[in-house]
Amino acid sequence: MSSTTVKSAPWAAFPGAIQLRILKFLLSDGCSLAQLATVSSQWQTVIERHNFERINLTLWRIPDLGPMTRRNRALVKCIWLSLELDEYDCSKCGVRGVNHNVDYRPGNNTTDKCIIITAMHDLFLTLSAWEPQGDLKLDISIHSPSDSQHWFKYLTFGPDTLPHSQVTFSQRDDPEHGWNAGKPSSAPTDLALGNIFADILGESDRVFFNKEQESKWWQTLPQVPAITGMLLRLQNRRRWRPSTLTHMLSRLPRLEEFHYEPWRAWSKGDQAVTDQAYCSLFDSLTPRNLRKLVLFENFDEQYPSCFAHCDGMRAPALCVGQAVAKASLGLEHLSASFIIDAGHFLDAVKSGWNWPHLTSLTLTLQLLNAQEDPDRINDMLEAAASTALKMPKLKTLEIWNGPVGLAALLRYQFEGSGCAVLSWKATWKFTLQPRVIKAWKAVAQAHGSGNYSLVQEFLDETISINSHADAINYLELSKVLRPISLQQILAAHEMRHEGVPQGLGLARPQPTAMHQKPSFSPKYWAKALRYYGRVTEQYHSAPQKNEHMVHEFIPWLRERGIVDSDLEYFLRDSRNLLAATEEARAISIALTLRRERSSQAI
Repeated sequence: MSSTTVKSAPWAAFPGAIQLRILKFLLSDGCSLAQLATVSSQWQTVIERHNFERINLTLWRIPDLGPMTRRNRALVKCIWLSLELDEYDCSKCGVRGVNHNVDYRPGNNTTDKCIIITAMHDLFLTLSAWEPQGDLKLDISIHSPSDSQHWFKYLTFGPDTLPHSQVTFSQRDDPEHGWNAGKPSSAPTDLALGNIFADILGESDRVFFNKEQESKWWQTLPQVPAITGMLLRLQNRRRWRPSTLTHMLSRLPRLEEFHYEPWRAWSKGDQAVTDQAYCSLFDSLTPRNLRKLVLFENFDEQYPSCFAHCDGMRAPALCVGQAVAKASLGLEHLSASFIIDAGHFLDAVKSGWNWPHLTSLTLTLQLLNAQEDPDRINDMLEAAASTALKMPKLKTLEIWNGPVGLAALLRYQFEGSGCAVLSWKATWKFTLQPRVIKAWKAVAQAHGSGNYSLVQEFLDETISINSHADAINYLELSKVLRPISLQQILAAHEMRHEGVPQGLGLARPQPTAMHQKPSFSPKYWAKALRYYGRVTEQYHSAPQKNEHMVHEFIPWLRERGIVDSDLEYFLRDSRNLLAATEEARAISIALTLRRERSSQAI
């Protein structure tokens, strides 16, 4: 009996197109690619480019980043630093009917603070040795595994890539946390929301005694010229204070692109303080060589009902719109959704301003609403055309709105080859007045368009806009936030309305102690604790009383509108500082209590 030996064809015998298809299939299959890199030098080149393009980092892997990428640093395009905070139980999650730990405050956890401080120090120290080699994005995320195990089972957390991995749910039925039959039956408590929306290195953390000492610590970190882009995505419900971001971004001298997707604050007082800090943050961007700025303030229309004195939709602050308008003068791309209002942006424009590099501009306008006066809407859209005349390279301008129940968009596109298109798309009927169409025709002519057309598109008025993510999809606004962020909003709303799929009812995993984590290094953690101890010892010292009054207490009073200029001048007088301290505190307490009582009475 004879046997026939079948020899496989050598790899080089396959046509190049077939080789490429096989390789792409393997790359998308999710299998281990390490051994496949030995097939040929061509495979090694392609696989290394794929493996090193996106680096996922945890705290424990930061020490390995330098050695791991020494030969292939030029291939790295994005570094995702995913910081996992301590897990917590129901004594800290805000569940009703539980005696909560009275000493517990969101963010007031030594382990969490040590993780964040150490990660920032070690990452910036490591990356400072990298030579600039093209574009390199830094994506920072912070969460606790417990966030999705109590009230917020619909939360997802992952890298900045699509498609997102399938979500796993801890329990379909969890009445203590408002979940029955796979659907939320009640809103989270204010304590639960306060926990996941806690400030990162905020006042309750007290890593630093005050903002001046925090600034001094950031100045000890080396600059990182290799980083050209920063991503802070909306999956970060824990919030970086804008003042902290100002210090962080100052360490990135070659920053060209900033994607910032914060959540709104859940009280008017906190929002007012945040808005003032936003102004300083965006002012700090003005002298930079920033090319692209994408701002998206996320919100959930269910959450305001959990807090007293929290408006369903918050009104953007005029000062923030002015700061963003000023910061945009040197940009090539600006998108600012919900964090500012287009009306404030347009009102801030001065006669001598122009945008020599701007090619795309996207803004939200709360006035785009079926209940608003059509004449006011037309006035604003005409004013937008006047501002567009100051943008000689403008290719796309979009003004939109999309809360629950409606969606509307005015889009101007200069498509090249002498063609410009103005379109209106909405879930409610609206007519652009002739003066608006004429104003935009002037913009098209200024851009050299010999072919100008108006396209009015009306969506089906029966379409359901259940969230701002639905509006973004219907209006085809692909660049107002990261694609994975849009997917996360859509998934959260779908799960809350439709329920958790039956097949995903899984048993709650047991908490994993820090010393049991797979890559945990006791030696590295001991080093981290020593560094954290030195930081708190050096930057948590109390300043002199006069210094505290001038740099901390008086600005605190001013930010809250408690003191006017005359009282502030009085307090800053060195002869009155000591005597006025108790008086000023009494004034602040009295005024605060009076405002709170007035609000409750209303």
